[in-house]
Amino acid sequence: MKYRFFLTIGLALSAVLLTGSNRPKQETEKQALARIQTFVGSWKGVGQVRKGSTRGSWIEQSDWKWSFSKKTKRPSLVFESKKAKHIKRGSIHAAKGKYQLEIVTSKGENITYSGTLTKTGRLVLRRKSSKGSAPARISIRTVAKGKRLLVLYERSLGVNFLRLAEVGYTRKGSNFGKGTAYLECVVTGGKGTMAVTFKGKTYYVCCSGCRDYFNEDPAKVLAEYRAKKKKQKAKKASDS
Repeated sequence: MKYRFFLTIGLALSAVLLTGSNRPKQETEKQALARIQTFVGSWKGVGQVRKGSTRGSWIEQSDWKWSFSKKTKRPSLVFESKKAKHIKRGSIHAAKGKYQLEIVTSKGENITYSGTLTKTGRLVLRRKSSKGSAPARISIRTVAKGKRLLVLYERSLGVNFLRLAEVGYTRKGSNFGKGTAYLECVVTGGKGTMAVTFKGKTYYVCCSGCRDYFNEDPAKVLAEYRAKKKKQKAKKASDS
């Protein structure tokens, strides 16, 4: 009986410790993904094989949002592109200082890429396997203060890479070329575009993924958001 008692206590403590140890990891992954959260939103774009030429061009749409695993709460950025020539849908995770992109191509191939974020904010990802017809390298970045999203596809030629095509998207509702003010997402700190409510008050989130995450436990989300803002305020005061 004593053995069973101590075994039960031991397992309970292990579960608590494991839960606590997973927390920093989740926050680190979330912080890493927050560096590319300007990708989140609805986009309409034009793909071009060659710069400045409409020959072979096409139109496509892409929707990006946050996603949180219901089981582990592990965050990721997921997207789906309508009428896409190269990528039909995909998801981006952050782990061990790198970003991993898993995609389904327009031909139904499942391909994995891995890469890093450059100092200029360009996410550069290389295909892990040479199998399949998917691009060897994909580069993603935003410009014009997050109102434009550029996705470059390249094929490999030895140690070099050659352009296959590039898709230039404009954020829907951004009034590109004009100044636009944005509210802040209480989940990720991104640009709030969707209203949510809790105890009669209105807050904002950046996508349906964050909306669902907020609705699961609004009190927890708001507590974390306020703690983060308090920390930022304290840091700003100490730096000034």
